[in-house]
Amino acid sequence: MTTSKIALVTGGSRGLGKNIALSLAQKGIDVLLTYHSQQADAAAVVAEIEALGRKAVALQLNTADVSSFNAFFAKLPETLQATFGTTRFDFLINNAGTSLQAPFADTTEVQFD
Repeated sequence: MTTSKIALVTGGSRGLGKNIALSLAQKGIDVLLTYHSQQADAAAVVAEIEALGRKAVALQLNTADVSSFNAFFAKLPETLQATFGTTRFDFLINNAGTSLQAPFADTTEVQFD
């Protein structure tokens, strides 16, 4: 069982999410981060976190595609156990996002979903 706190940071491979993940690691928190498609960027963030003396791992997750959630949730407990020695995390930083460039009145229900 781990004694360190663990944060799950969605969209943690670049930008604000990367900065959040690194800041958490600097505060002594281990990090599980998600990335959409830039696996190399995610691996670099994991390496930076590990260089700070914290544990870290990255999992692929496309937050714009709800059909990908089941595969992510299936991997999550196994990844937590293998990396951190537990099946739970303490904090969720829901940073990942998507955007649609259309006027609200023209946005369909499918686009909104």
